[in-house]
Amino acid sequence: MNHDRDLDGALRHAADPVPARVTREPVRELLDQIVRSDRRAAPLPAATRVPGRRPRLALAGALAAAVAAAVAVVNIGPAYASWTPDPAPLPAAEAQQIAARCVPAPEKGAVRVVIGEKRGDYAFVTALTPGWSRTCFRDHDASVRESSILAEPLSAEQLGAEGVELSSWGQLRTEEGYVRLLAGHLGSKVTAVDIVVRRAGGGHTRTVHATVRDGYFAAWYPEGIDESSSNSTALTLRLADGGTVGELSASELHDQAKVG
Repeated sequence: MNHDRDLDGALRHAADPVPARVTREPVRELLDQIVRSDRRAAPLPAATRVPGRRPRLALAGALAAAVAAAVAVVNIGPAYASWTPDPAPLPAAEAQQIAARCVPAPEKGAVRVVIGEKRGDYAFVTALTPGWSRTCFRDHDASVRESSILAEPLSAEQLGAEGVELSSWGQLRTEEGYVRLLAGHLGSKVTAVDIVVRRAGGGHTRTVHATVRDGYFAAWYPEGIDESSSNSTALTLRLADGGTVGELSASELHDQAKVG
């Protein structure tokens, strides 16, 4: 019981950097839902918040990481053997069902799914509600978790032609290990997003092709919790005129969107 009160206090303290949003009634209700939710659903952000970045509502990353690191991960067969760098589309009805299990009840009637993708036994969905962007991850056992939330995302006009804003950039634990989740909003000229992950020292790890639809993108890939502190991740935006905008650091985008 004392543990629950301590965790409650830690999570509420983590929201202190964003008082302007947390004091609004919808945000307070959301925070209360997070405090009451299953602790296993907490994402594990690897990037540290930088003073001056646009405020976001987030869980206490250090606390969540410490809790998750203390839990043994059970590997069943080769980890993420079904994962693919290229996504498969998720049927619209299936994506809507995932969003319905992820979005808070008061907002279900206004939810709009913009991305639904499948990689092996897992699914990833981006859903929009008034004033919010959410990502939802469906595990291979069919459980659904809200993996990130972004308050007041930038509009298409603010992003411009070649902009990008991340709405998800963190880790999540599953039975098979850890995954890195990326999602965001794109400028009007961006038609594709490639994500390149490199090991420390510059060694190439993998290239992941994101799902892009209606000005949004999403992708995920397996990444060990130890790798998350040493890997570097960069995005390349492919434009409608054949041009590219390359080597955009994901960690820097997490702190500040690219506009223009």
